[in-house]
Amino acid sequence: MKPIFCCLEDGAVFEGRSVTEALECGGLLSFYTGVVGYQEVITDPANIGKIVVYTYPLIGNYGANFADAESASPKAAGILAKEYPPYYSNFRAEMSLKDFLDRAGTDNSSLAVRTVLGHCFDTRSMLLHMRDRGEMRAVVGPEKLDAAAVKDRLAHLEFPDYVPENAPIACALATPVAKAEVIDFGASKTFYKHLADVGIDATCKAEAADIVIVSDAPYYVVEDQAKIDLVKAHIGKKPVIGFGHGCVIVAKACGAKVERLPFGDHGINIPVKFAGGGRNEITVQNHNYVVAPEAEIKGIFFNLHDGTCEGFVCPPLKTAGTNFLPNKTWFESILREVGVV
Repeated sequence: MKPIFCCLEDGAVFEGRSVTEALECGGLLSFYTGVVGYQEVITDPANIGKIVVYTYPLIGNYGANFADAESASPKAAGILAKEYPPYYSNFRAEMSLKDFLDRAGTDNSSLAVRTVLGHCFDTRSMLLHMRDRGEMRAVVGPEKLDAAAVKDRLAHLEFPDYVPENAPIACALATPVAKAEVIDFGASKTFYKHLADVGIDATCKAEAADIVIVSDAPYYVVEDQAKIDLVKAHIGKKPVIGFGHGCVIVAKACGAKVERLPFGDHGINIPVKFAGGGRNEITVQNHNYVVAPEAEIKGIFFNLHDGTCEGFVCPPLKTAGTNFLPNKTWFESILREVGVV
């Protein structure tokens, strides 16, 4: 294993060892706080353009399989861990995480990126640095770079438009709660499965849909005016609801203000309360932006840790969104707010 360096645009440098080939990659240095789910994170289309630091120290310990992938191939630019174990153990494993990444990297017909995997990083120090300085862009590679060199590398960094890989799943209900047209900016398999579980039929033709749903998306899509205009074109014709970064895209299409969080919410067990009362919900989230409620943009879900807005509704425009995938009860509450049920 060769030395590999994570060089941040503020000049900080963290050293580790390469597990896969010590190639160079660039992107937004982010993190994930879950104990399990590393393969889902790596293959989530919403993580295109990210270098993910795992807070849990053992990554790769239960191997990898094709069933748990959130898309057809790895999507994260790089993944950094405290320790990559020398062996894996799980009855569902089909291969090691390294083999999973190497296999995708040699498939010329795949849309996969060549994900760089490194370990022996002081992930605690990296997280403390991000807590104090916020998430920022970085370059991971075999060279130790200063801030100027990092910024020069990142100046030429481009991410391609995501080509949808996952298909909607049929809802098992004889009479769906609603029929939806999905604008897919980065929908995972779990995204479509959840829609089916809460009673949404996303397999219908666009003209038969009751609502338009905007999927999660990579962080940089939030600043893509063409994508915002695409969503804006649907507002006023049918109710529009967004999830994950899709929530923020819908809000911007409504003219709402959004704010970028210093280090976002990326992980599991994030508590959210509904402004209408009732049980709180423990959610899974992966977003860098939040909506700033004002005037007709009403906050209806809030983070119990920091009080930030986790979901909004704009009744006059029949639009809404949440930073997470809501349960069936909350989903139906959102549909009521936009006049669907």
